[in-house]
Amino acid sequence: MHSIQEPQRPDHAEVAFPPPLLLILALVLGFSARSFAPLNFLSPSLSSSIGPLLTAASIGGFLWAVRTMRKGHASLPTNEPTDAIITQGPYRFSRNPIYLATLLLQVGIGIWVNSLWFLGLGIVSALLLWRGVVSREERYLERKFGEEYLSYKGRVRRWL
Repeated sequence: MHSIQEPQRPDHAEVAFPPPLLLILALVLGFSARSFAPLNFLSPSLSSSIGPLLTAASIGGFLWAVRTMRKGHASLPTNEPTDAIITQGPYRFSRNPIYLATLLLQVGIGIWVNSLWFLGLGIVSALLLWRGVVSREERYLERKFGEEYLSYKGRVRRWL
C-alpha cells in the first residue's frame, strides 16, 4: 500500500503579488489620473504643509521597520522564508508597519499633490494588501510558528 504524501508547501507566505509593485502601480495610477482630473480637496496651504509631514513620517516609519527587521535577522522579501517573529520597534504597535508606512506614503503624497485619487487608491491598496498579502502572511506565520505567532497576534493589532 502506498501512502499519498501532500506536496510540500513552499517556506514563504505565497503572497498574490509583491507589495512594492502595488505601491508603484498605485502611484503611477494616481499621478496619471491626476493629470486628467486633479480632484483637489484641500487648500494649497493645507496640502503643502500636511502632505510633506505625512510623507516624511511614512518614510521614517518604513526605515524604522526595515532596520528592526534586519536587526532581528528576519527576511524582508515576501518570497523568502521567515525565520523569526519580530516584536521590537514598530512591531510592538503594528504587525504590519511596513505596509502601514506604504499606505501612509500614498495618502501623504495624495495630500501633498492635493488629489483625491491617491486617497481612493490608498483604500484600494489597503484592501488588496489585506486580501493578497497580509492574510496569506498570517496563515503562513501561524503554520510555521504556531502558538508563538498566535500569542503575538493576540497582543499586537494588525494595523494600529
